[in-house]
Amino acid sequence: MVGILADPDLPGDFARRLIADLEASPDGADGRVSWRVGVLRDPFTSSEPRADQIVELAREWMRRQAWDRAICLTDLPLRVQRRPLVAEVRPDAGVAVVSLPALGATRLFGRVREAILWLEGELTRQGGRGGSGGKRPPAFRFAVRRGESPDASQAELRLLASPVLGQLRMLAGMVRANRPWRLVLGLSRVLAVALATSALALTQNTIWQMGDSLGVPRLAVAAAGSVTAMLVWLVADHELWERRSGPAARNGEPVRLYNAATVTTVLLGVGCLFVALLAINLLAAEFLLSGSLLRSTLQHPVDITDYLELAWITSSAAVVGGALGSGLESDQVVRKAAYGNRELERRGDQDAAAGA
Repeated sequence: MVGILADPDLPGDFARRLIADLEASPDGADGRVSWRVGVLRDPFTSSEPRADQIVELAREWMRRQAWDRAICLTDLPLRVQRRPLVAEVRPDAGVAVVSLPALGATRLFGRVREAILWLEGELTRQGGRGGSGGKRPPAFRFAVRRGESPDASQAELRLLASPVLGQLRMLAGMVRANRPWRLVLGLSRVLAVALATSALALTQNTIWQMGDSLGVPRLAVAAAGSVTAMLVWLVADHELWERRSGPAARNGEPVRLYNAATVTTVLLGVGCLFVALLAINLLAAEFLLSGSLLRSTLQHPVDITDYLELAWITSSAAVVGGALGSGLESDQVVRKAAYGNRELERRGDQDAAAGA
């Protein structure tokens, strides 16, 4: 029996989908494997994320569940000598590990499926049971083999990504795991203040004239400035930034990578908020403000461009209002909205270590 041991949140979701997919395709590994997949949504150690810790945890679950082999899915960014670890195979233990962030952010489920099938084949082949192994699938084409031993009983295979492109791919994968679009609905007070600011701004003819007079370049600068203000406010006010003297740095974790993932996640989330506000304000302006009313104020014929400019400047003001409203949210609520569950657990472990 092959078991899939997954972290909560995105890896666990993928594991459940893989159950149905692999059980529906019993010939998924060239007909040599009868897939019976067990899933344990059990979080791996997070204070010092290393592949060997995950392997030890997997071996314990294998003993309990009577699995023949185990493949672990984690959304922790794993590294070996500063290079992203994409996957690791331990035939002596019957365990393989896949770091989802190292697979990137696009076509992720397909890559995970390819990875699972190939890694099972490697475990079988290197474990001396004549499996398929073979050519690496597209999911692993960018990775480089490292660490194979001539002793088949102790063979260890690591797939490492390049230091530069691999880090960028891992960053994209971490942001994908955080699901930044959830930030919009997660910050209820921010959204409420932003909508209230929008409603107030739409009733002010000064805002109408400002939107009409600024022009596209300055409207773009206004939007960028408001999004940046909210980004900085969220990160600073709710202590989302990892310090180099903090517990993460002391544990040897890639602080720069975590900070880049945090900033990108929040930036994309705030960007989604701006787009949502823009759509709402455009519909509200067209419904509430007649063309004749705008024409009398702006002193020229109006069309959809004028409504779009009005919605744009209103949304920029609303995002600034939402940034101020974010101070009403608790740190726990903001972190829950900005991160995936795994990142929350990792940061919780760090806070506990710092308190100790």
